Amino acid sequence: MIVKKHIIASVLLWGVLAGPLPAFAGAPDEESYLTEGIKAIPEEDIREVVRALSESSDRLYDVLRQAYETNPTLQAANAELRAVEESLPQAAAGYKPTITANADVLYTDTQNEGNSSSSQDGDNLSKEGSVSLKQPLYRGGRTASALRGARNSILAQSAAVDSVRQKLMLDVATAYMDVLRDRALLNLSENNKALISRQLEATKDRFEVGELTRTDVSQAQAREAGAVSDIISAKAKMRSSVAVYEQIVGSVPDQTLLYPDIRFSLPETLEEALSEAAQKNPSVLSAEYKNAAAEDDVDTVFGELLPEVSLTGGLSKSYDPQPGTLDETRESTVGVSASIPLYQAGSVRSRVRQAKQTANQRFIQIMEARRRVRAETISSWENLAAAKAEIISRRAQVEASAMAQEGVRYESDFGERTILDALDADQEYLDAQVGLVSARRNEIVARFSLAAVLGRLTPEILEFSSKKENEEENR
Repeated sequence: MIVKKHIIASVLLWGVLAGPLPAFAGAPDEESYLTEGIKAIPEEDIREVVRALSESSDRLYDVLRQAYETNPTLQAANAELRAVEESLPQAAAGYKPTITANADVLYTDTQNEGNSSSSQDGDNLSKEGSVSLKQPLYRGGRTASALRGARNSILAQSAAVDSVRQKLMLDVATAYMDVLRDRALLNLSENNKALISRQLEATKDRFEVGELTRTDVSQAQAREAGAVSDIISAKAKMRSSVAVYEQIVGSVPDQTLLYPDIRFSLPETLEEALSEAAQKNPSVLSAEYKNAAAEDDVDTVFGELLPEVSLTGGLSKSYDPQPGTLDETRESTVGVSASIPLYQAGSVRSRVRQAKQTANQRFIQIMEARRRVRAETISSWENLAAAKAEIISRRAQVEASAMAQEGVRYESDFGERTILDALDADQEYLDAQVGLVSARRNEIVARFSLAAVLGRLTPEILEFSSKKENEEENR
């Protein structure tokens, strides 16, 4: 039994040493990121662990479309936008006339209580109807400024909705990749536990024939217990990721999540990214439009200090206003009315000062938004660059640790290495695989993070159409 193991180990090591050394330099292609370093593993299951991360799929974009159509946060933001859009017709009402109709029916019962010969008893039913019109001619510029403010408020809210959309797309991609990563890490932990269990059984067999000591068995048992705890921790982390995914997307993730294909491009340089973010980031645009709306509000409030001129007109008709004397009257009026505010107890001027300070606040928030977006752009850019470099290093680490693992196993079987050395080699190989899987996840999240800062995570750029947008186009 032991001799057979030694022969197999010798053949494996000879194959490793005789084969060509892996090339560590150069940028690996998408397929090789997570598969090149796995080929030295004798267990087929371990190659399956990261297969989902090395295959391209459109599944992520199906999930993005689902979240885009059903996420309550985005739906609430769209509802708020529709509410803000109503401020435009409300502001435009200042240019339009107001027309009022009135109708009165009056019953009169007269009873004579004196001896006057002029007194008459009787009753009467009189009817009166009127229509009045008021057309504003000049309101101190309030209507024009209110219209500008309404348009800017709508643009600000539209940019805010776009910001919510960008964050949602990023959150969905992050949750998707977290589930994909944690499933792979759980499988790696389970395969590692199975590997250590086989190592423990082999250690016990060699202990029974006197090749190893009780200490070697205890070391293998300790590693097996640690592998079990790693599985428990990996399961908890995966369930947490699934819960976050379900919260954002609205459904549990499929069992066949695959590595996504990237459909959007990114700037070539950091300077290009910073310039685009300053011009197109939704948060910056929203802050700029809010500032413009606040300045329009100053003009609107100030208009209350100016005269107001209106055209008025009316038409009224009465039936039996004076029984026995006057059967019917008709009256038409046309005029111009002017209202000049002289003193409002200081209330309007206080509101003007308040509106100016609000506009000043909005202007300061523009600078705050630009600084924040600049920092987010640099952070996302550096994270992406680091993730790309880490993938190359992790790939080299996986390849080297796989070769080291086989060599240590061979030497351990011949007594040149201790069981602890073999267990350490297994752990280093596992750590390398975990690092590679995590780095691949980090690269995708960093790409989406940078695209979100630039405002590129839209259905058009991501190339998926939503039912909601199709319905709006058909209307």
